[in-house]
Amino acid sequence: MIKIKTPILIAVIVLVILIIAAVIWNGYEKPSPGPGEQAIIAKDIYGIAGTIEEIGQNSLVVNALILLEDSTKAPISQNVTVAINEQTKISRLEFPDPKTIPAGSTKPIFPKETTLKFSDLKKGDKIDIRAKENISDKIKNKTSFTASVINVAQ
Repeated sequence: MIKIKTPILIAVIVLVILIIAAVIWNGYEKPSPGPGEQAIIAKDIYGIAGTIEEIGQNSLVVNALILLEDSTKAPISQNVTVAINEQTKISRLEFPDPKTIPAGSTKPIFPKETTLKFSDLKKGDKIDIRAKENISDKIKNKTSFTASVINVAQ
């Protein structure tokens, strides 16, 4: 039988405890998907945010951030086609300059909303799009969905 000296045994135990503490302290990150693995898009998506890439007759192509099923992973960027109809509400939201808000103010801050027409949208605009239906499957299948609200960020 091998006899281990007490100081060495204590040193090994302390080292193991330190390694475990370091892993817990720094957090454990799952490896990112390897080649051939796909990120799984969230099951419930009712809106996207992104940048207008193209403007069609009654549609937009938006480079959007898409949320994933695993919320610990960063969203993916994907081009999404968005249909526009007569019921789509389009507006520009202008937020007040933070410098103009009094220090310590507890009043709610609301953006100024200006109604826009489809023709007012421009390539490069940063927009937030909402839909009345779950659009997850449409994003997965790369088919278009109809926007109920489009807000252009100012």
